[in-house]
Amino acid sequence: MMLLKRHTVTPFPLTTAVLPSASITSSCQLPRCHLQTRSYASVRDGQPKWPASASPTPYEIFGLAKDDPYTKARFNQLVKLYHPDLHHHTAHDGISHVTKLERYRLVIAANDILSNPQKRRMYDLHRVGWGNQTDPHVQHRSTERSWRKEPGNASQNATWEDWERWYQERDGKKQEPVFMSNIGFATVLAFCAVVGVWTQVAYAEKKSASILNLQAQQQAVITREMMLRERAKAAMSREGRVETFLMQRELGKWDYDPPGHGVSTNDGGEA
Repeated sequence: MMLLKRHTVTPFPLTTAVLPSASITSSCQLPRCHLQTRSYASVRDGQPKWPASASPTPYEIFGLAKDDPYTKARFNQLVKLYHPDLHHHTAHDGISHVTKLERYRLVIAANDILSNPQKRRMYDLHRVGWGNQTDPHVQHRSTERSWRKEPGNASQNATWEDWERWYQERDGKKQEPVFMSNIGFATVLAFCAVVGVWTQVAYAEKKSASILNLQAQQQAVITREMMLRERAKAAMSREGRVETFLMQRELGKWDYDPPGHGVSTNDGGEA
């Protein structure tokens, strides 16, 4: 029987570490740490200037040219400067609360336009999306409706008499007929005659060319048919050629060739 040796484990001695007095005195004091407050981001250094124009454009607000790429660096600076929640941090700049709110609204609107390529293109072309500008199609329809409601507009003119009455009310006098001199009238007739003759000549040339092409096609078909018949006759015997001649003479009286009774193109020479 094997005996196992018993081992005893001696625990480590528990000692209390005592920090030196120098480390205690050099640590942060509690009252001073408790009084520290969080500071917000500031744009005092290099603060962006607001455009001097009374109605600035999105490009003027962000200091960009029309072809410059858009970045949000200037947008972030302006938001930190004019955001309503941060007005108490920028109260020393002398700008009223209402002015800051209006500038903040313009900054958001300018960012919405320049950050979207489609909206930026529409703004560059039609100034849509900025200020009071709307869709050009909607603006055109509203302008047309307002024009129809104006007094003295021509939207209700339907006949020649309506137009005469409208011109008379607009100009304050009745329209007089306009006459043409004999030389001018003859010139117009001569010009119309020249144009008509030239059109007819061009049409005749085109028509004649199409007729010639049709005749050439018909001639080619006839030539091909005659060659086939000559080849068929060459392969026939004397009796076959006589029979074919008599059949063609009889059928030629009515200009009709029933199926199966014409000249065969087979090598056998049978009709």
